[in-house]
Amino acid sequence: MLENNRRRRIVSFRVSEEEYRALRGYSARNGISSVSELARAAIRQYLDAGDAHNGDYEMKLRRIQDRLSLLDLAVERLAQLVESRGGDGG
Repeated sequence: MLENNRRRRIVSFRVSEEEYRALRGYSARNGISSVSELARAAIRQYLDAGDAHNGDYEMKLRRIQDRLSLLDLAVERLAQLVESRGGDGG
């Protein structure tokens, strides 16, 4: 294992006996070597999903910004049109 990939930190949390049995059972049924490996995989998946979610958010925000820019241009054109016709009285 490369030096950068060595596991050096410990993250711990408490679970009930029932939760632990469920985690062990899930790991065994799904070919996961340990509860720790299951926890690492679940956290990676959660973080990856969060990144994907943030990407969706950023894409939606970009679309909103683009539409606001178009709206801003339309309002400017409308304002210019109103100003140009302002002297006509109509």
